[in-house]
This record gives sequence, C-alpha cells and structure tokens, in this order.
Amino acid sequence: MTIQLAVQLILSALIVLGVIVYMWRMPQAGERFFGWAPWLALGSAWGGVLAVTVAAMLWVLPWPDRWVSVSFLVLDPLAIGTGVLVLWIYRGHAGKLPTITAQILQSRVGITLGLTAVVIGYIYVMTHKQIGSPVGV
Repeated sequence: MTIQLAVQLILSALIVLGVIVYMWRMPQAGERFFGWAPWLALGSAWGGVLAVTVAAMLWVLPWPDRWVSVSFLVLDPLAIGTGVLVLWIYRGHAGKLPTITAQILQSRVGITLGLTAVVIGYIYVMTHKQIGSPVGV
C-alpha cells in the first residue's frame, strides 16, 4: 500500500510539473491578464493562510476527515494555483514596477504556505490512518 501511495504522489507531481512547463511555453499575452493578477495574488496569500490554519488545526477540529478533504481539495489548490497563475501572468515583467514585485512576492508566499499546508495535511493523514483497513474506508 505504501508503494501505491508513493507512485500516486510521484505521478501527481509529474502531472503538475507538466502543466506548469506547458504554461510557461505558451506565448505571452502581453498585459491582457494584468487586471486579474492583484486579486489572484491576494487570494493566493490568504488562501495559504487559511490552508495552513486548517491543516494545523486538524488535530483539534471536529470531523477532521471532512476538513482534510476541504484542505486538500479547496484551500491548498486555491493557494498554490492562484499563486502560479500570478507568476505566469507576470513572467518576463518581474522587477519592472513595485506593484508587480509585491504581487509576485504575495504569490510566492501563498505558494509556500499552500505547500506547507499540504505537508502538514499529509503528516496528519499518515499519523492517523487505520492500520489494516482498505483504502477509502
């Protein structure tokens, strides 16, 4: 079962890496999406804060299984995905304006917090799994 989990994690990481590489190879759209970036950067930072908070509180929250699902399916992708979109929108424009630099920093903080929440969530899942029970039960 541990080998299956490791294979799933490696495959999902490779899929994410493939999507990111594909995104960066797409032609730049100029300033077409610049209006989205401030809201996405803000969503990334606050999504990361919420994700880490929920992940850190898994040990004390009621119904932690539901909260793990909310964290893994909503909060972590929100923080990481919106941060990556900001970096994609501003690729090639870093350092040109202080506002762009600040939004890139916000997105990096959101991505870092989202990844931290994923690690905390996996620690919780691995320390609280039932030994001998089938997957999904």
